[in-house]
Amino acid sequence: MTETFEYSVRPGSAWLSVLSFIGLGVLAYFLWQVAPGFVLLMAIPALAACVWQVLNLPKYGIRMTPSTWQLLGIEDDFIIPSNQISYLRIQKNEGEPIVGLMLDDGTEIRLPNDFLPDLKSLVREAAARNVAVRGMA
Repeated sequence: MTETFEYSVRPGSAWLSVLSFIGLGVLAYFLWQVAPGFVLLMAIPALAACVWQVLNLPKYGIRMTPSTWQLLGIEDDFIIPSNQISYLRIQKNEGEPIVGLMLDDGTEIRLPNDFLPDLKSLVREAAARNVAVRGMA
């Protein structure tokens, strides 16, 4: 077990973003020969917007430390103290499993499957942090 376990994903495809930026750049280069005003008016802002989008793409995931569990990308990184977690509930069904953190006060925080690691890694890291796991067959 490491002190901090972090698993994060970014939506979309990085290769597609790079390819679109290169395509816009090549198009701007060739259009500069014909209509530099058009490039200054349309292509340069489009390239700037493309770079801004890639740099500000949200990161989703989970970070576990010995004292907290942090859900990245949810309400500005939702933080749950480890001493308030009763157990990790995993309910397998036909589709994707339902994963939730049960707190001491009886509330359940559902964890989105889109940005969780595989179940074996999640169970291993939860067990390493003394969080019981229930419902996994």
